Amino acid sequence: MKHTFTYLIVLLLACQTKAQLFQHELIGTYSIAELVQLRDDLGVPEAFVPINFEVDVYKVLYNTPYRELDSLVQASGAIFVPRNTTCPLPIASYAHGTQSNRHNTASNLSGGQWEVSLMLAARSGYMICNPDYLGLGDADPKVKLHPYVHAFSQGHTMVNIIRSARQLSEILTLELNGQIFLFGYSQGGFVTAATHKLIEEEFPEEFEIGASSAMSGPYDLIDAQVDLMVSHDEYATPGYLPYIIYAYKELYPELLSEINIDEVFVSPYDTLLPPLFYSGDYSIGYINGVCEPVPRDMINPTFMADFENDVNHPLRQALAESHLLDWAPQAPIKLLYCNGDEQVTYLNSELAYDNWTGNGAPNVTKQDLGNLTHGECAEIAFINTMFYFDMHKTCNGSVANSDLEREKITAYPNPANETIKFEGIGTASEIVVMNAIGQRIIFGNISQGELNVSSLENGIYFFEIKTDDDKLKVGKFNILRN
Repeated sequence: MKHTFTYLIVLLLACQTKAQLFQHELIGTYSIAELVQLRDDLGVPEAFVPINFEVDVYKVLYNTPYRELDSLVQASGAIFVPRNTTCPLPIASYAHGTQSNRHNTASNLSGGQWEVSLMLAARSGYMICNPDYLGLGDADPKVKLHPYVHAFSQGHTMVNIIRSARQLSEILTLELNGQIFLFGYSQGGFVTAATHKLIEEEFPEEFEIGASSAMSGPYDLIDAQVDLMVSHDEYATPGYLPYIIYAYKELYPELLSEINIDEVFVSPYDTLLPPLFYSGDYSIGYINGVCEPVPRDMINPTFMADFENDVNHPLRQALAESHLLDWAPQAPIKLLYCNGDEQVTYLNSELAYDNWTGNGAPNVTKQDLGNLTHGECAEIAFINTMFYFDMHKTCNGSVANSDLEREKITAYPNPANETIKFEGIGTASEIVVMNAIGQRIIFGNISQGELNVSSLENGIYFFEIKTDDDKLKVGKFNILRN
């Protein structure tokens, strides 16, 4: 693998609420052959992730708020830039799952989760932002511990790496299409929803969200999270509870001033846990292994009783500030989850769907991907997200850019092999078929609603049919041959 390195100070800090990119460094260049090999090593089917572009990876440093808007601290992350694309680049920002080892980050090309961003950039031609999160990567000394599941800091961390990507695109003279896509799994699902909410409430004129995919996230920090903390049942990842307690004690020093953190945990966890979290050298998997299977068994019974019985407990108040059910997203957002998830209960997603739609959200969808574990659910959720984003991505006059009235229709059979038919398009129509990266593969007329697709390779395709009454019929189909 070819690695080249550069170092450039590009901008001084200009303001306190709009953080700026101030360093970027090329840390990797991946060829098509290397990306194909990596995809195959990961066991990802070629039909789902065709490799279309080489990718450059940049490490970036930027600043972003911590506790309040004026508490700027340094953050790090990685930005994945596809080469030789045929379309202006949309920006997608990926929020990774729970991590406590500050070295296993995208900016270090370590820890595994960064490969999701690399694959999407290589497949679909997105400029991908992958923030490390505060306290991880090149952590600012003022952030002693990553602010775990904290909507304010993590939403701003995502927003400001997107701003950094825009500045990087100017430095690299790249053309952007203006769309922003947000996605993340587990903690990253929470961060995705928090960022979507932040953008629509605080920066609606600055960002155009194309679509968001929030996967298996803990959106309900009032009921579901409290139920976890007080439960007497074993939990697959018991380290999440002390992570939240330590992080929120750092985040809310005044609100939680009466909580003596040394007295929250019983022996030996009162002395065992702090160095595991604060050193930043241990993975969450390792920490889970040293915790009690029932998380509350690590907690001082007096503290637990106070928390359980007092609805106005300071920690409950702090958690409520990151609760993500009391809003109505306007841009398209999809909730992906699995009913067999042992780490993040599927009720988070179903409650989010019920609350958001009940609050008037116009374009929320949900999909239960089945009785799969948290780990098993991830791969199928990511593949689903790729196809979901494909439906919203614009490219030089593609479906989403048309001013004509659009209507989604069904193509069948799907997957197709030799021919495909379209519902309700009349006797003569004009069709455009595009591949997953927005390239026009077929352009011409069809009659009797049928199209020969025998020449197409395995993969996902999108179609735009202009009918004789000047309407657009749009949709997608798959080609899948043995």
